[in-house]
Amino acid sequence: MNPRSWLDDLAADDARLGRGFQRIGVFGLIAALLAATIGTAVVWSVVNSMERSLTVTATAVAAADDTVQLAAETVAIVSDSFETLVPAAELAAGSFEDAASVIGDSSKVVTVDVPEALDSVIDSMPAIENVAGIIDTTLGALAFFGADYEPEVPFDQAVAEVADAIEPLPAQLRAQAVPLARLAKDFEEFGSASAVMAQDLAAVKTQLDEASRLLTEYAATATDASLVVADIQDNLAWQRWLMVIGVIILSLAFAALQIVPLTLGRRISGGPTHGS
Repeated sequence: MNPRSWLDDLAADDARLGRGFQRIGVFGLIAALLAATIGTAVVWSVVNSMERSLTVTATAVAAADDTVQLAAETVAIVSDSFETLVPAAELAAGSFEDAASVIGDSSKVVTVDVPEALDSVIDSMPAIENVAGIIDTTLGALAFFGADYEPEVPFDQAVAEVADAIEPLPAQLRAQAVPLARLAKDFEEFGSASAVMAQDLAAVKTQLDEASRLLTEYAATATDASLVVADIQDNLAWQRWLMVIGVIILSLAFAALQIVPLTLGRRISGGPTHGS
């Protein structure tokens, strides 16, 4: 085999190998440039998407915060109104119950005690009328001796008229027993219903107070969430550049590594030729 031909073949192989390393270095540099460009674009796009999402989130949280605060204030106002309603209902319940008791006591007096007293008066009226007749006769006799006695209505007749006027009263008063008992029962029922209503109002007030407390806590949580979202939005500005710088540094580091194949390829391709 010709030594010169063998050396020429070896030199040709070294040249091809050198060019191959140089191509690898060039491709590496192109890849580093593309990685830096694409990485920066991806980081920019992702951060922009995050900013848009955070903007929507911040708007939603702010709206929720306003809504919850308004609801908390409304519930608190309604709850405060129950501070008056509950005592008023309790007072009404007590008043109806007291009225029922008074009506019940009055009913006994009006329908029992008074009619019995009137019956006694009516029973004594005939005797009183007889005495009135005697007095009237006596006074009429004394008129002959100068006594001034000329009544428009005789005394016994006046007593009889009073007796006639009183006579229907006991029955009329006893007839009021049923209406008064019904009225007392109605007031008692009103009192019971008012007491139940007062209890229901007190329960509703308790629930409103609890709802107001929860809504206040939710409003505070929504406010905190708004602050957190705002902090994240503020941090994204420098985090975006930090990520871009990181991508660029990695790309530059990868590009720097391409010095090895480029230098190696140049040395191999630029070695001594075996010609003469």
